[in-house]
Amino acid sequence: MKFVPMSPQALARRLARWIDHLDGRRLRVGFDGFAEAGSTALAEQVAVELTALQRPSVVVSTDWWWRPAALRLEYGRQDQESRLSGWVDTGSLTREVVDPLGPAGSGRHLTKLRDAGSDRAIRQAYQQAPSNSVLLLAGEMLLGHGFAFDAVVRLGVSAGAVRRALPEVRHWELAAFDTYRELHWLGPEKPGNLVVLSYDHPATPAVHGLDLR
Repeated sequence: MKFVPMSPQALARRLARWIDHLDGRRLRVGFDGFAEAGSTALAEQVAVELTALQRPSVVVSTDWWWRPAALRLEYGRQDQESRLSGWVDTGSLTREVVDPLGPAGSGRHLTKLRDAGSDRAIRQAYQQAPSNSVLLLAGEMLLGHGFAFDAVVRLGVSAGAVRRALPEVRHWELAAFDTYRELHWLGPEKPGNLVVLSYDHPATPAVHGLDLR
């Protein structure tokens, strides 16, 4: 897999241009990556560039869509299976965000559901997205939830970089990240709209699969 280095600013611009040229009016793009690498920050940078292209977008982070702690930690605080696919409230996120912002959706959506820190629901008014809006959904282990993405940006972070970024108290999560990488790493032979980033160092990213013409 060949990666082309570029600046963070150029990456955001080119990703926005690539997204804007994808087929479809309402699009759903996943930014799948380790939280500490900055998947949400990258989605927000791309949203700024989409605005410059006169393309509206909605940035949503799965950090605001965790299940209540009683359900999330039902099998213990260090359960690998739960960490892999059971922390995010997939049903609510699909119902309130992914489906409404899809091609046949109403555009009526929420961006936040729950504050994981306080474990309390957030009272947020529904928002209305234009008919040509793009959903930029950022989060960890996105591809295991069955979300109907039109395209995916994978923030590739090595196991070593993940270990260095996590405090020791969270090293139990490393096995879940390794399992996800084995199950869902998509190589260039896979069909669909996929861009893969080499993102160990977000200040000096490299990209594979992005049309650079």
